[in-house]
Amino acid sequence: MIIQVDITKDMLEEAEHMTAENKAMFGIGGTHRKDVKRQKLTGFLAEVAINRSFPDLSYSDKLAVDFKYKGYTFDSKAQGCNSKPLNYYNATLYEEQKKRDTDFYIFNRVKNDSSCVWICGIISKQRFFNIAKLKKAGTKCNNFTYNQSRYEIQYEDLTDLREALNLLKSNKTEE
Repeated sequence: MIIQVDITKDMLEEAEHMTAENKAMFGIGGTHRKDVKRQKLTGFLAEVAINRSFPDLSYSDKLAVDFKYKGYTFDSKAQGCNSKPLNYYNATLYEEQKKRDTDFYIFNRVKNDSSCVWICGIISKQRFFNIAKLKKAGTKCNNFTYNQSRYEIQYEDLTDLREALNLLKSNKTEE
């Protein structure tokens, strides 16, 4: 089930602060979008929404992953959008991100006006790559041509984040 999180002023301010800190540390790298600032804000809005909705997921001190919980690591993936995502929409991961050492991916959509985040679900890295389809750069699909190689699954293949965290509560101890 897709979870809608309405963004408050303080959530937006926190994400803007995270965006500024990231830019000060790394410059404008790390995204494939033309509007780098917007894409960074999109990612940090998703992280803030996840953290506020699921405070058991604490921010990670490792740069390659966003959250940690009971010894597991989580990487948040976010895409901008103009409307509520549907279950047949794609969750995507760029090919070079496959190397990141994480246990789970949390996929999100962020409304382009920064008014809300939809937490679309979670999937283990292993399961993601077992079922994902790789779309190579240059692949054409309808009127769209992929400019970067990426893996895709549909949101219906994800697990509700609430359910997944309940299952993890009993599986592993803090490390």
